[in-house]
Amino acid sequence: MEASWDTSGYTLDEHGDGPLALFYEAAGRRSLSMTPQRDPYDRAGFPYEPYDITVAGAGLHLFTLVTPDDSTFIRAALDTLLLAADTSVPGR
Repeated sequence: MEASWDTSGYTLDEHGDGPLALFYEAAGRRSLSMTPQRDPYDRAGFPYEPYDITVAGAGLHLFTLVTPDDSTFIRAALDTLLLAADTSVPGR
């Protein structure tokens, strides 16, 4: 059964639905260092190279979302997660 999941468990069905996993925990600290892979300022027309940043604020939350490798499904799952978490949706 595990081998079957490894080969077909991460694919979407004919309706574009699929599995996902969501992990959550409170960050437990007021700042978090990271290297964003997209420009955090969403500037158009400028080249972007990742650089180290620190995100700071009270009440940080950590979410890990695991989805099949399909950009439409990932975007829909992430948008739904951000709306449910009462955050702004990036790029919108």
